[in-house]
Amino acid sequence: MNGERMQKHFDFLLLGGGPASVSAAETLRAEGAKGSILLVSDQVYAPYGHTYLSKQFLFGALPKEKLLIHSEAYYREQAIDIMLGVAVVGVDTTKRLVRTDRAGDIHFDKLLIATGTKPIRSTIPGSVLPGIHCLHTLADAEALRQAAKNAKRVVVLGGGYLGVETATSLSRMGIRVVLIEESDLLLPQLAAPELSAFFSRFCAERGIELRVKDAAAAFQGGSSVEAVATRAGDIFPCDLVVVAIGVTPDLGFLRDSGIQLGDGILVDQHLETSAPGIFAAGDVANFLDIVFKERRRIEHWDNAVKQGRLAARNMLGRRLAYDEVSYFFCNILDLRRCREIIESIWPGGFLAAMG
Repeated sequence: MNGERMQKHFDFLLLGGGPASVSAAETLRAEGAKGSILLVSDQVYAPYGHTYLSKQFLFGALPKEKLLIHSEAYYREQAIDIMLGVAVVGVDTTKRLVRTDRAGDIHFDKLLIATGTKPIRSTIPGSVLPGIHCLHTLADAEALRQAAKNAKRVVVLGGGYLGVETATSLSRMGIRVVLIEESDLLLPQLAAPELSAFFSRFCAERGIELRVKDAAAAFQGGSSVEAVATRAGDIFPCDLVVVAIGVTPDLGFLRDSGIQLGDGILVDQHLETSAPGIFAAGDVANFLDIVFKERRRIEHWDNAVKQGRLAARNMLGRRLAYDEVSYFFCNILDLRRCREIIESIWPGGFLAAMG
């Protein structure tokens, strides 16, 4: 799977080791594509699911092997080549080639860019101290899980989906957690004050200390982080910090490509970029959402799978429009049931809330 003796031309070249690329590879074979397929990933692991990194994997309920989307045997049987630990550094749309950091140039007929996002890292004073973690890759999750074994107090920055899931997972490991969110609501993406208030109460009742309308101003410590000082003037002692303040599309390698960029890679209704024969899917793709009637990116598993599938079909010349409605889920401690949540906010309102 390391690609050391691979050919340098592929009919279908897929960039990224996540669900969009894997879904595209699956679909190409299922739709009868006979050409060569190469999936290139800068990860050292075979394609895996990120969904459970902040949940079951972090608190030890899911082994690493269960994160894999497919076994190595699957890719062999489907004649899908995989090149791991290789970063893309450029795309030449005229010569139809991708430049890599250590595997040379790779020519293609059709290209899918599904490189996803990268975490936004803190730049406040003290941000280079050891003990400050992000949770974006499997390697990040392994490092955080190891560090958490000896931690008694953790500060999590960011009250979005990832921040809340990470905070609740660390809490169930017996660690005292402080969760800091800059906006005035937990889970601000919900745009629903009642739901945000419910989740705030739920977390607080289970020992997670919540601080909203505040943000980290500096990290303090000597050989490693020892405390977080906030804009409001509070100081929270800690053994480690998790920064979950958002992500940004991974676009650096495309700056000189001529492919039209914005908040992500701009694609048309067929998920094709401004360069013919080059498609984008998943977290990095900026598309026209038919539900919201606006351009947006969706950073969720379901959207990545569906877009990878459709992009593959269009790489085969189908010219299908992306008109899917995506969904997502979030695990917060032992709270999973929609009905109980709705009834707790609007007593007797479950049937009404469900339409």
